[in-house]
Amino acid sequence: FKTDWLCEWKFNEERFPDPKGFIQGLKKKGYRVSLWQLPYVAENAEQIDEARKNDYIAPLTKKQDSEGSNFSALDYAGTIDFTYPKATEWYKELLKNLLDMGVTCIKTDFGENIHMDALYKGMKPELLNNLYALLYQKAAYEITKDVTGDGIVWARSAWAGCQRYPLHWGGDSCSSWDGMAGSLKGGLHFGLSGFAFWSHDVPGFHTLPNFMNSVVADDVYMRWTQFGVFSSHIRYHGTNKREPWHYPAIAPIIKKWWKLRYTLIPYIIAQSRKAISSGAPLLQALIFHHPEDKLCWHIDDEYYFGNDFLVAPVMNSENRRDVYLPEGQWVNFFTGEVLEGGRWLKDLDVPLDEMPVYVRQGATIPVYPDEVECTDEMDLSKSAELHIDNHFKGIFKD
Repeated sequence: FKTDWLCEWKFNEERFPDPKGFIQGLKKKGYRVSLWQLPYVAENAEQIDEARKNDYIAPLTKKQDSEGSNFSALDYAGTIDFTYPKATEWYKELLKNLLDMGVTCIKTDFGENIHMDALYKGMKPELLNNLYALLYQKAAYEITKDVTGDGIVWARSAWAGCQRYPLHWGGDSCSSWDGMAGSLKGGLHFGLSGFAFWSHDVPGFHTLPNFMNSVVADDVYMRWTQFGVFSSHIRYHGTNKREPWHYPAIAPIIKKWWKLRYTLIPYIIAQSRKAISSGAPLLQALIFHHPEDKLCWHIDDEYYFGNDFLVAPVMNSENRRDVYLPEGQWVNFFTGEVLEGGRWLKDLDVPLDEMPVYVRQGATIPVYPDEVECTDEMDLSKSAELHIDNHFKGIFKD
């Protein structure tokens, strides 16, 4: 932007004299560009007069009572009126100009609240307030699919029906154990609400005690990475440095887990196909498979990843946790050890470079056999199969 956080749906010409060339150059190197924006128009935005003249933003009925706080809708001059077809088409055109440059995805941030003292064309604000996220994400999803062929957004807010326009992430969580635990708990509820694809910021968005500038602890970064590897999508993001080379003590371990992520891409794709045909989420609460097991109704720090993995992230600096194995036979994904379910594994010692991950006995896991640094290098016809049977000795040992 020309001015920080003042969204005008265009690049700063001084910093980016050739945005299309910049984006295409990144694409040739294996990078895809996602752009941040929001559904409100600022008072000083280039488009403000056009938006007001044509009612692309809903006219306010009275002067705002406050200046807003911490990025609420009230911080902006108006909310784009997605109940008005002409406003929706105007917004789509703003995005099309960016997508035509080679942008892959639009981050549809905000949308969880609107200007309540405004006249929207299609419905009263009291009804629109919750439905707004649905209309907003629908518009961005549709134009992205029209231009790129891929139906995808990166959305924060949601309402019933938004699962039609994936995908969503958990917002600005704290880079702490509590932040990680809360993110997983929220994601499991989200999955039970019908959302197949959900992710989170690794290793959390903001820090403590300084919101913007405190350093994320190595163990939080490491454990959250492991959680991210076993999520539908993985993204590092936050208020300060997130690249692994800023965490040299754990950077080699991070790379090991990233390699595992690429290995699992065929499995993730297969489970994603099941999700879009069945509605089942990729991150599944234990009660999704074991509704009759009363213990599973109270466990919110473990989950199924697809139908075959049971994942138990470590979320403390002691490197220990209890793990509940539901009924059935389970195989340690890393060692091949076979365990009988229907019981607790108490006070497990889990070194920082390890994670409790189990696979159903008898499962077949599609994997990618070669090391790659980008999915562009993948030929999925070369995928192999891991058979979780008596011959399986662990993912790194087969």
